Amino acid sequence: MRIEALMAARIGVFAALYAVLSLIPISVFIGAPSFLALNVIITPVIAMLLNPFEALLSSLFGGVIAFYVAPFQAMFGPYTILLPIAGSTFGSMAYHKGKFGAFAAVSFLAATISAYLVKNFPFPYFVAPHLTAILVALIVSLKKMTPTSLKVPMYAFVSTMCEQGMMMIFAVYLLGLPWQAFVGIFPLMIYERILGTIGATLLSVSLMKIASKYL
Repeated sequence: MRIEALMAARIGVFAALYAVLSLIPISVFIGAPSFLALNVIITPVIAMLLNPFEALLSSLFGGVIAFYVAPFQAMFGPYTILLPIAGSTFGSMAYHKGKFGAFAAVSFLAATISAYLVKNFPFPYFVAPHLTAILVALIVSLKKMTPTSLKVPMYAFVSTMCEQGMMMIFAVYLLGLPWQAFVGIFPLMIYERILGTIGATLLSVSLMKIASKYL
């Protein structure tokens, strides 16, 4: 009973945190009248602090709440809810489930890269960060005893790029953005994912220290 209560509390707390940070815009979204929000730093935190099932539920509830309380960040309408689900679930699998989880995240990223290149091959550089995330996931999963100080930022990057991969596919296939648009989106994407990786790393490390001390 206590374990179930703790699980529900974790899911609820991170869902609420995701929704609250969705109210703080950090950059414009090229191709739709919307903004990206500070909740990009929470998706990797959910991935690393919750198991895949908890991460799925937390990001689902957080995404649904954010869709209603901060509609300005829903650049893909209700499909926007799938962004944190992809980032947190695949990120959590990669972080918690060893080689199997890393393979799942790598497969997802490979699928998003392939789908992008089918439509926008004239600008292949956009998927360079996604390819980097694949390499990071593979290297960390194969290397034993990776220190937490290195593991956290690496998987934070993998998680945030899984989220971006879903965003990329929606931008291509739902919004129909041409490859020229991604030339302008590219520097913003780099800024957003660096912010997401650094912010998530700092927050995750802090919360891990608190949890190890009091839980």
